[in-house]
Amino acid sequence: MSSNTVVKAAKNVVESGEGIARNVWLAGLGIYSRSLEEAQQLNEKSTTMFDELVERGKEVEIQAKECIGKNTEKATEEVEAGMNDLFYRLSGVDREKLERMDEKIDKLTQAVEKLAEAE
Repeated sequence: MSSNTVVKAAKNVVESGEGIARNVWLAGLGIYSRSLEEAQQLNEKSTTMFDELVERGKEVEIQAKECIGKNTEKATEEVEAGMNDLFYRLSGVDREKLERMDEKIDKLTQAVEKLAEAE
């Protein structure tokens, strides 16, 4: 082999190696660009999904508050009825009757105070 042939072969190997190295470099840039795009898409999707979940959560919260409010009212009524029943059993006096008597006493007290002022 002549030295010219060896030099040409070496140049071909170097040029081929440079081409391969350039292609590897470009492939790396392509991977970086693609992964960056996919990360941005995932970020957008996750933001959208998060916002949707927040809206659903607001709806569920409203429903839960309504349900809790209804159950609280019902529980309060049941406790009050139980207390009235217990009070009646212990005292023999109906709570509603006692409240009516209390109102009458208040009216009598006001009437007595007016009479006392008039004198």
